[in-house]
This record gives sequence, C-alpha cells and structure tokens, in this order.
Amino acid sequence: MNFLRILSNNSTKLYITHQFRFICWSCGKDPKTLVVNLFCSNCNALQKPNKEDNYFKIMGVSETYDLNENDLAKKYKDLQKYLHPDKYANRVKEEQEISEKYSSLVNEAYKTLLEPLARGIYMLQLRGKDIPEKTEVDQEFLMKIMEKNEEVESAETEEEIMNLNEENKNKIQSLQKQLSTAFFEGDLKRVTKLLTQLKYYTSIDNQIQSVIRSKGIIR
Repeated sequence: MNFLRILSNNSTKLYITHQFRFICWSCGKDPKTLVVNLFCSNCNALQKPNKEDNYFKIMGVSETYDLNENDLAKKYKDLQKYLHPDKYANRVKEEQEISEKYSSLVNEAYKTLLEPLARGIYMLQLRGKDIPEKTEVDQEFLMKIMEKNEEVESAETEEEIMNLNEENKNKIQSLQKQLSTAFFEGDLKRVTKLLTQLKYYTSIDNQIQSVIRSKGIIR
C-alpha cells in the first residue's frame, strides 16, 4: 500500500491520494483523498493508521538519522491536535478506540525518533539488524568508560560536573555524526559498533544529569 503524499499550502494539513482501493471503515465509501492524512473526505471519520508505515512515515518526516528535532516536534503537535482521545468522547466507540491507539502510536514514534540512541537502534531494526545482547567491546574502551564513571561519581564542584557534562555532550555529538555517515554508507557493522558506544556515553549522560539535578545546579 503506497501513498503519494502532497503537502498543501496549509502546513498543518497533508493530503493523500492512494494507489490502491481504499474503503472507509465508517461510511463504506472509497474516498478520493484522506484529509490531513487522517480523515475520510466523505464522512470525516478518523481512519486507522497504515500498518505498513514505520515511525518516520507516521510522523511525516524523512527517514534519516539527521532528524530536525524542531520539525519532528511540530509534526507531533500537529498530529496530536487531531488525534487526542478527548476530541472523540462523543463519537462512536470504534472511532474512540482508533484515536486512543493512533495517539499512543504517535507518542511512541515521537519518543523513539527524538532520542538519538533509540532512533539509531530503531533504524538498525528497520534494516533487519539488532544490537546483540553480548556485544564485544574493546577493553581499552571499557576502561575509558569506567574511568569516566568514576570521575562523575567523585566530582564535587559545579565546575567539575559541568566540564564533564560538556565533554560528554561533545562525545555524543561526535558519535551521532559518525552514525549519520555510517547509515548513509550502509555500513551496518560500523553502525552497530557506534550505537554500542553511544549506549555507554548515554548512560554517563544520564548519570551526569542526575548529579546536576541532585546538586540543584542551574544551567
């Protein structure tokens, strides 16, 4: 089931023409277009999400690791304006259930694509690969990670914490750039290695943010 998406002049609306026979579950008609990528143009009933669409298609963003987070956030807000279950409190039960499931799906898609690590793992899964539970990691790299963890645990001053925070953020950004290149080149072996490293540095970031909150540091 392939859709041809055509963005209208109104950025909040997305019109779709279909290349297959589509029947609305509510009115039983074959709509020429689905208004806002969600509603039947005949009866305005909320339609079920396409099961073949991945998170990128659901959110209406390009399937790339270099996502524009502002664009993703805008698409999320636009979708939820139409999908929020409260809007369907007085509609038929099936439409209420569709809105709940669709809204939940959009939430999960947004959460996954927003986080660099989760986005990378998801993109790897779309390519039929996964990060093995027991991934071989270079011992020198592991020693470096252990040292960073110890530095975070022993840091006492705000300056120490914020220096570690900046250093770790820079490392994460570097890994993200490398991941973007690896995905573009289709080097899934390198993608797996980089995602494994990103998992460790993301864990350190979580640890640092916890220390920042506990010490009441205002950034």
